[in-house]
Amino acid sequence: MADDYKNFEELRQVNNYESDYHLLMGFGTSGILFMTPHGGGIESGASELCMFSAGTKHSYYALEGWRSSGNTALHITSTHWDEPNGTRMVKESKYTVSYHGYASSAKNTKIGGRDLKLMQLVKANFEAAGIPCELEPTTSNIAGAEPTNIVNKNKRRMGIQLEISTAQRTAFFDTNTRSERRNTTNAEFDAYVNAVVSAVESYAK
Repeated sequence: MADDYKNFEELRQVNNYESDYHLLMGFGTSGILFMTPHGGGIESGASELCMFSAGTKHSYYALEGWRSSGNTALHITSTHWDEPNGTRMVKESKYTVSYHGYASSAKNTKIGGRDLKLMQLVKANFEAAGIPCELEPTTSNIAGAEPTNIVNKNKRRMGIQLEISTAQRTAFFDTNTRSERRNTTNAEFDAYVNAVVSAVESYAK
């Protein structure tokens, strides 16, 4: 399905900040950024993954859908995505992980991007933790392999994109609503975040 907006400026002109959408940001000093262009109600769980992955050491960013319904209309594909604050944070980061969601009733994560070594490290950690995953072929439209994808615009010109199924994201929270997700994360969520963060931190040393 085609996006309603081809860039952030189009979205901004017809939506209201803090009623339709919101920006969530935190700043660390490690050079590691966890981000999502599709947070809040756009792709549920992505914002929480960014925040908890960052903790107190790393940076996080999310553009969140805050509508009571219809948040998927705020989706801007990552190759066209250009919100200024997030774009600046990506450009200033060395290691970048972008969280996304895709529709599936089976638990799975499709690992993509251009940072091939980090992709392999995350895959190994997922497999060790029993988290279903696969490397996404670069020909896939959700592989995140394009140089124009926002996740690949960091200082090293390569990041990783994690596309997480509906079933997997739903399993992360005891109450899967925008207001309660961050308060009801569970052991499955913690294991997932730990697998990603430990891979990135070991890679960035």
